[in-house]
Amino acid sequence: MPLRKQEFYEGAALHQLARSGKIKSLKYEAPFFFINNSLLVCLKYSTGKRSPWGFTFSQDELVLFRNRSRHMSLFIGLICGADGVAAIPYRGFRDIIGRRKASIHVACYRGHGEHYAVFGPNGEHHRKIAPSVWQHILDESELL
Repeated sequence: MPLRKQEFYEGAALHQLARSGKIKSLKYEAPFFFINNSLLVCLKYSTGKRSPWGFTFSQDELVLFRNRSRHMSLFIGLICGADGVAAIPYRGFRDIIGRRKASIHVACYRGHGEHYAVFGPNGEHHRKIAPSVWQHILDESELL
């Protein structure tokens, strides 16, 4: 079976987490990766080579995020081409998208040597996201 582009991007992001040695279990339940029986991660990718990177979320995905986040921690991993992953907890994601009844667009910006700025229809996330946050979501998921 041929490999899809999405699998390359998701595989690279998951590889960065696996190198921490903290993944004890990993299961895929579309569109989520279920890590260590306690953390849900949804990965989206953009193939752009430079900032800004754009991501679209369907209404069905937004409803699914809302429902699943009631029961466990959820992170959205925005894979920004080969640049890295902007990891945003669902609470922060919800703040920038608001309550929408249609598909939404989210954008990530990052200048050289800077952190990611993530924007949605309701504005910018309250803080910039360091590229290194992705490698630490297994440590920080309980704090965010």
